[in-house]
Amino acid sequence: MGMSMADLMAQQDKQSSFANKKTISLNRGQEAEGTVITIQNHEVILDLGSKAEGVLSKKDLSPEQLANLKVGDKLQVFIMRTENESGQVVVGLHRISGRAANSPKWAKFEQLKHSGNIVSGKVLELNKGGLVVESNGVRGFLPSSQILISDAGNLEGLIGKDLELNVIEVDANQNRLIFVQKPHVSKEMLDKLTSLKEGDTVKGKIKSILGFGLVIETENKLDGLVHISETSWDKVEDLHTLFEAGAEVEAKVLSVDKTAGRINLSLKALAKDPFEDKASELELDDILKVEVSKVEKNGMYVVLPNGLEATLNAGEGEYKQGDSVTVTIDAIDLAKRKITVSPFITSTKDLIYK
Repeated sequence: MGMSMADLMAQQDKQSSFANKKTISLNRGQEAEGTVITIQNHEVILDLGSKAEGVLSKKDLSPEQLANLKVGDKLQVFIMRTENESGQVVVGLHRISGRAANSPKWAKFEQLKHSGNIVSGKVLELNKGGLVVESNGVRGFLPSSQILISDAGNLEGLIGKDLELNVIEVDANQNRLIFVQKPHVSKEMLDKLTSLKEGDTVKGKIKSILGFGLVIETENKLDGLVHISETSWDKVEDLHTLFEAGAEVEAKVLSVDKTAGRINLSLKALAKDPFEDKASELELDDILKVEVSKVEKNGMYVVLPNGLEATLNAGEGEYKQGDSVTVTIDAIDLAKRKITVSPFITSTKDLIYK
């Protein structure tokens, strides 16, 4: 199919604006700032302020970075290759050294990965997904998810400090070195952890509030983590709106992690699930007037008058967020905590065409 005049003009505008950009000479190993243009299946495309686009593998990003990354974000990157087969600049998050792949330093990290021995690393800087750490002259990355929860509440306080680390991923060719922080599990701590088991109830205080959960210090001075999904039966967007540091809480032990020196906890496990009571107010084929609360790739959702969320069975594009719609209840699944509704058909015309 041929291109329309509008398409041709749009393409010319794009090309001319691209051509008018100031050309910047990019060299391997050089640091550059990139603005996120597109987030694709396996890579992120960046505008480097030059005529060429930068391409960053998603493997360079931690899960936290990927979850938070959006178009328009700026990233500090290093040039890995000045041009690939698509004419793009290949970039990474960590500085590349000239003969990295053949360096005995990288061979040492391979050995450390397999042996599990501890290596010391100095924290250089904080970035969106964790900490940049230097060990034996090589820069690596310590993702937020691999930092001890006792330190996770004050990452800036770790800058300049030496940490005990284990190597979990090494790829000299990609200049990729990923660490996990090695916890100090004293005999006293181990004894305390051993005294606990799944299902126990512990009391403690909220030590810090992180993006992904709460850090609890128990009465016997153990660190516990309550993942955000375990803080409430309701969906929680921002923990700061519900909790404050220093507050006393009671939690159920989900698991004891002796290797990491911590316990995984749940607050909601000690609270009654309100879903069952609220669902008992509803009956199949009930007709309700509701508002569309969310329209996502995996479906549309409405909020029922009693506050429960329900999945709306409707055609894509049929409704948008904020629309008012009359629905009928199709299914109530207590085990899955799921209610399904569909638009209530009110006319013969709808019956014929739906």
